[in-house]
Amino acid sequence: MNLDSQPAEQYHAALPRPIRAYLNNRGIPDPVIDRAQIGWNGARITIPVYDRDDQLALFKLGKSPDDMTDSPKMVYYPPGVRAELYGWDAIRGKPTLLVVCEGEYDRLVLEAQGFPAVTGTGGAGVFREEWAHQLRAIPAVYVCFDNDDAGRAGAERVGRLIPTARIVNLPPETGPGGDVSDFFVRLHRTATDFRALLQDAQPLPVTPRPDSRPHSRPTACSTPSDVGRLKQAIRIEEVMAQYVTLRPSGQALMARCCFHEDHDPSLAVFRDTQSFYCFGCQTHGDVITFLMKVEHLSFREAVRLLNMLVPVT
Repeated sequence: MNLDSQPAEQYHAALPRPIRAYLNNRGIPDPVIDRAQIGWNGARITIPVYDRDDQLALFKLGKSPDDMTDSPKMVYYPPGVRAELYGWDAIRGKPTLLVVCEGEYDRLVLEAQGFPAVTGTGGAGVFREEWAHQLRAIPAVYVCFDNDDAGRAGAERVGRLIPTARIVNLPPETGPGGDVSDFFVRLHRTATDFRALLQDAQPLPVTPRPDSRPHSRPTACSTPSDVGRLKQAIRIEEVMAQYVTLRPSGQALMARCCFHEDHDPSLAVFRDTQSFYCFGCQTHGDVITFLMKVEHLSFREAVRLLNMLVPVT
């Protein structure tokens, strides 16, 4: 799906000064804001994402700093659009070094620091083989995902797809879940400091370490019974709580729906059947359906992401 690029220009022209200041404080200076056409649609920050042919494919819509609700930090527009690689322009520049990171803001922070970067719009669990194919010709590819289980699993997947890629480990001071923005903005580290991390980065071992995939986490889901066992390994409310705020209400857990504008909680999660249903937009299903819809994934990608979310014991 390609969109008319005119809205991106209009949204950028409408970017309010306080939102621009907010982005500055997140480590994204004005020249990067202008080059990336970051804008404002009246309710959310707009990040236009262009495809390999430089056609506008989608918008990621960031939560306003003034929004105190439990609405998602990022949503897609248009709904249901396929995940895309954000940063094809960096690849077209034929860089000798490229950083694969986790998140649109992190990508812009890295660009501001002088590091060409890309990210998938589908989160840590989604990096497509066709994207990896385009990156294999770049002499030095580094992978720097968030400092959490999902980030480490996502970085490992990219490392397997691009065997020459080196995995960057953020320092412990970034904290659990810490990311590139924390490194530069909260810890006030410099581009020189990040280059030191790149120098220490190493590729994944040729074969997985024996303890890299504990038996307690399912390793493959090729049959319905495999998928069934995976869904039994993690509860739907544990997964959905990472996207919405759930509150008990009778026999269900309720939240504001993340699939439509929802002012009164209409999204119900039923623990006994491990399913969800929105009384507003009628979206419903199991945990895999939820991940497919919220992250815009294929069934296979959603299963892979769910596997990453299973707690390691």
